[in-house]
Amino acid sequence: MSFHSIDNLSLEDQRLFNQFGRGPRVDIPFELAHEAFENIVDSHPHVTAARSYDGTTITYQGLERRANILSNELIKRGLCPKDRVCIVVSRSIELLVGILAVLKAGAQYVPLDGGVVADAALQHIFNDVKPPMVLCLKRFHAKVELYARETKSEIVELDGPDPKILSGNEERPKVAMDSSFGSYMIYTSGTTGKPKGVDVRHRGVVNNLLVEPAKLKITVGKNVGQLLNISFDMGS
Repeated sequence: MSFHSIDNLSLEDQRLFNQFGRGPRVDIPFELAHEAFENIVDSHPHVTAARSYDGTTITYQGLERRANILSNELIKRGLCPKDRVCIVVSRSIELLVGILAVLKAGAQYVPLDGGVVADAALQHIFNDVKPPMVLCLKRFHAKVELYARETKSEIVELDGPDPKILSGNEERPKVAMDSSFGSYMIYTSGTTGKPKGVDVRHRGVVNNLLVEPAKLKITVGKNVGQLLNISFDMGS
């Protein structure tokens, strides 16, 4: 039997549905994903935030500093709130710097694994997003250059020699935004056609990550492995 409303259920089944189909309502502590990060920076600045495969580490304070410098520089170069920025990298500390810098500017990031993404998919996504800027690792510069030229996107190397992304304004950007702003955009694999972008807002991210059970009781000092493709939703 098909039905479109619980009104078709018996009163007892309606009661059970309402009892077990809804959990307690809880307040989400932050509206924006990067605000949650900044809260940890303020309370635990010297705790290790990330450890790379090669043993390189960075503290929350160090990650905050690099992200703020990059974000302020991107804003100076013309990045505007609600713009979308493609990030063509692999799992790395630079990925985290790029993500936070984009979010702090009020923009939305599109993560692409430079070692995996096919040229056809890269071209399609660039043409679809038309990003004003593309952040990448220098080893992927040549891979994105042609498509960035087609969309007139500025390329910024996250691990390049540009001193302006290594030192500069360390203050947190003051950009007005709210939880309706896009946080990131994930593209489908394209196995049934062209890849399609899925728009994920800040309100969805904080709802997913900052309350139980999705929070998974992760607290300061816990180690969490990131083994997923960065273009996969759970990897972002």
